[in-house]
Amino acid sequence: MPDPATAPSFTHSIAVVIGINTYGRGVPPLRTAVNDARRLGEILARQHGYDVIHLLDEDATGARLVSLLKHDLPARVGPDDRLVFYYAGHGVAVDGQDGPNGYLLPADASRADESTFLSMPLVSDALAALPCRHALVILDSCFSGAFRWGSTRAAGVLPE
Repeated sequence: MPDPATAPSFTHSIAVVIGINTYGRGVPPLRTAVNDARRLGEILARQHGYDVIHLLDEDATGARLVSLLKHDLPARVGPDDRLVFYYAGHGVAVDGQDGPNGYLLPADASRADESTFLSMPLVSDALAALPCRHALVILDSCFSGAFRWGSTRAAGVLPE
């Protein structure tokens, strides 16, 4: 095991902290997601030196999250960086042709319109494409276990 004192440091430490309590359009509200996200962001910034991107409630729209994943983070994250991606909010699984599809619900999601949900494979693929040296993904939502399907669905049959 390498000695932490001689281990190379990270160039940048970036945390994306998403917390959504306030939904509309048929999605029930939550009570603790925003407070959990705020507190984690404070700890990461103060105690661990992270630059924190907070997306709370109405700031965590589907368009903003997709833009963050597809444009902002790829432009900002480098090969010697570390990333924490934290999401606290609603998650759902919807049966599809290839098995269950996992989704995170942005603040502007509509319960009646699956196209307003954020696909876990999209999140997984976007985060996996980042060149960072270390990434930690924390999903505090129902059906967060569906996140693993996002990276294995096209892999074919897994051995027993």
